[in-house]
Amino acid sequence: MDDSIKRPAYDPNNLSPLDEEGRKHDDTSEGIDWDEIIATTQDDWVARRFAFNSDDYPDHETAMAALNQLLDSILEGVLRRVAASAPGPDATGH
Repeated sequence: MDDSIKRPAYDPNNLSPLDEEGRKHDDTSEGIDWDEIIATTQDDWVARRFAFNSDDYPDHETAMAALNQLLDSILEGVLRRVAASAPGPDATGH
């Protein structure tokens, strides 16, 4: 294969026959297509690009403290965006 051609790790348009048959039987009863979710992160996973990598820390406790801090910062960001997009009180104060 030519290394100059970049091909995604997961390409729904280029499935092997077994994968193509398997996709016909995917459970999407909850409205979630898990293969599509996997597809959005597969290339990063293969390239070992992670949002958090515990190997970057000297020990488990330090890694877990850093993970908690990361999750807290994500939550704070979400709460700020929600508060910014929430409509203010109307003329009646509600």
